[in-house]
Amino acid sequence: VVMRPFFNRPTGWGYDTCWMLFGAQFMIGGAYTLLHQGHVRIDILYNLFSSRGKLIFDTVVYAVFFLFVTALFTWAGVTFASQAWIAGEKLSTTNWFFPSGPIKTVIPLGYALLGLQSIAEILRNLSRLRKEGKG
Repeated sequence: VVMRPFFNRPTGWGYDTCWMLFGAQFMIGGAYTLLHQGHVRIDILYNLFSSRGKLIFDTVVYAVFFLFVTALFTWAGVTFASQAWIAGEKLSTTNWFFPSGPIKTVIPLGYALLGLQSIAEILRNLSRLRKEGKG
């Protein structure tokens, strides 16, 4: 904060560090948001369903969209990150030239965590559906 305006010497690592930390927070935050039911829903339609209908709808959405997409992006992310590690790829956005492997590894990690959380949500919903069916 002080280096650039007062000494006209911006840090070479500040920009890269900021976007890498934000990217990691964003990728890993998806699973946390799903855990606390914070993802966007179209409430106009969703609120028309009964509680059982909501559970069925959520289970289908988690199975089709979350599991499929997270599996696909985890696989693609592993390929993307492993290529960066193997090639010794470095970031060229600033003069810091930080290795890109660590931040690219966060991509499949974030999607894998989101996939695991979606599996937990599916199992939770199936358990609730089973209990409602007995009750």
